[in-house]
Amino acid sequence: MKRYYILFLYFFLCLLCLRAQKGQNPEQIIEDILESLSESDIDLNNNSQTFDDLIELYEHPINLNVAEVEDLEKMIFLSDIQIKRIIDFVYKMRPLHSKYQLQGVKGMSRIDIERLMMFVNLGPVETAVVYRKRLDGQLIIRDQFDVEKAKGYHPKITSSSYIGDRHHLYSKLQMKYGNNFYGGVVVDKDPGEEMLPVDFTSGYLMYKGNKLVKTVIVGDYHANFGQGLALWTGTSMGKTTEALNIRKRGEGFRKYSSANEYAFFRGIAVTLEQKNIELSLFASRKDRDADVGFNEESMSTVVESMPVTGYHRTPSEKYKKNVLGQSTIGSNIKFRYKNISVSIGGFYQKLDVDSVATKGMYQYLAHEKAKSSQYWVAYNYGLDKLLAFGEIATDDNGHLAMLNGMQFKPANNVSVSLLHRYFSNFYYSPWFNAFSENSFPSGESGFYLGMNIFPLPKVKLSGYVDVFKTNWLKYNVDKPFDGYDISFQADYTFDSRFKVYLRYREKEKPKNQSVENVPDYSTVTGNVKKIRIHADVEASENWDIQMRVEKIFYKQENQKKQDGVLAYAGIKYATSDSKLSAWLRYSVFDTESYDTRLYAYENDLLYNFYTPSFQGEGSRFYFMIRYQIIKNLKVWLKAGRTFYYDRDEISSGLQTIDGDTRTNIRMQMQFKF
Repeated sequence: MKRYYILFLYFFLCLLCLRAQKGQNPEQIIEDILESLSESDIDLNNNSQTFDDLIELYEHPINLNVAEVEDLEKMIFLSDIQIKRIIDFVYKMRPLHSKYQLQGVKGMSRIDIERLMMFVNLGPVETAVVYRKRLDGQLIIRDQFDVEKAKGYHPKITSSSYIGDRHHLYSKLQMKYGNNFYGGVVVDKDPGEEMLPVDFTSGYLMYKGNKLVKTVIVGDYHANFGQGLALWTGTSMGKTTEALNIRKRGEGFRKYSSANEYAFFRGIAVTLEQKNIELSLFASRKDRDADVGFNEESMSTVVESMPVTGYHRTPSEKYKKNVLGQSTIGSNIKFRYKNISVSIGGFYQKLDVDSVATKGMYQYLAHEKAKSSQYWVAYNYGLDKLLAFGEIATDDNGHLAMLNGMQFKPANNVSVSLLHRYFSNFYYSPWFNAFSENSFPSGESGFYLGMNIFPLPKVKLSGYVDVFKTNWLKYNVDKPFDGYDISFQADYTFDSRFKVYLRYREKEKPKNQSVENVPDYSTVTGNVKKIRIHADVEASENWDIQMRVEKIFYKQENQKKQDGVLAYAGIKYATSDSKLSAWLRYSVFDTESYDTRLYAYENDLLYNFYTPSFQGEGSRFYFMIRYQIIKNLKVWLKAGRTFYYDRDEISSGLQTIDGDTRTNIRMQMQFKF
């Protein structure tokens, strides 16, 4: 394997001699953000509204001269202070005719302006909204499958098997009529599930108005309020390479167009707006997966477990499908006055059982209940160089959760973000999705510092430090603990010819010790360090090159240090008219264990996100082609194969593949009308 690493380092040196002719492309921006999220184990395919918005802006840029705050908040690479300054600048100077006028916005670097212009245009300022009485939309059809059959698809080999085939089938229809009416349907069948009846179907109808009625959604929708301490069903960004963007944006009701079978509401949602007051009301009733039992002693029904995977591949998984009714009602009222806004809201949720069982000690103090209520107060306050935000939430027993943060610019080339959070030991919300280290955050507190610095025109330094502690047990950590998470990145852009960055990340926290003859409650501290060098080069009008080498070190108490390495080289080709695009990448990896696994985001089908983790010793190759057959019809084809050199069996259980290779095929069609 060493010869491969030497080869990749040689390629890196060759990049220094290349000359590129154009800047970063929108796909690269989305890729950078997605990859930083992948290491947080966030399943973006099942909850990807944030990136759906970004892709829609990429395909349909907004007019910056009439853009509103809500439009720019979809661009998650912009900080809140930058958004406010852009809005104020455009309001004073419009109409803007050139991107160079944006150099007058304080705190906007050349890179920021180039990124912004990929998602906006500079059209004329219209005195009235033009109502387009026509139907627009798109239809997406997708199929994904592994070529090698897993054990679950061979009923003669095992007594238990999957009831369906290995194809993952997905279809999405989205429509828009005029400027106010929207609709959509999603149909999804996971691998191993029956073809008919279709396992999961989701749909919505939405009206967006400009007067008293701001939003009405009937069907499936997201409900996002405050900073996610009590209620946020959308994507949670958390800690990423965008170190400043720690405030949740995109509040209110949003259409739901993903395939997650858990994180959404089903019913009706309405937002009314009058001057500086906004009232949101919603009601939801849906069924969810659960294992419901009956306690003969208390003569009551008990939820033993509530799976959120959405898989119904075996008789036992199908038995748990949609057996538990869930009803939710809630409201939020928002007041705005000059630079401050305050939201007050709450919701009540009821499960159709008498109680919910707790399985682990970490759930003993805080866990989901058959009936629960949450309430919150959230605020935002903005000035020219300062934005403060926060939320205080409580449940029906008075247990508190608090989060407060700020973003400010001490100098035009320096931006800083601060955040403090505290969650009491007993606080729990079924729709918690706030900034935190643990997915089950009761008893956690912490302090976060993020910073961006532009010391030179071509140089960007960014990073964060997050220190945290818990006062109670967590999943796989059987005692309270302290920990930290540090990230630092240095970017250098060579006159728009190519971009190189160096990233270092270190994280330390304990976990249970899995050693024989050791007490169950024994924990050890694990420390992981990662260092990465990455280069993106646009070598000509048609060719892009991407290179990376990443090294990981893991040290656990009383054990030998482990390490791992991942390296890859990728090429993209696109015709001048963009009708044909092709990607090619070859990766090699060598890691010692699960603790030294490494991630690498891959280019994938539109609206589909794939970030495999690499563990063990092997290599991976993939290629993808996107071709525009006619004006409104595009097709994608992707094929990838992973080779393992240290095993003759892949995965475990019903997912076991006999052999040392795994090949996946993905196909997609998009038709616009």
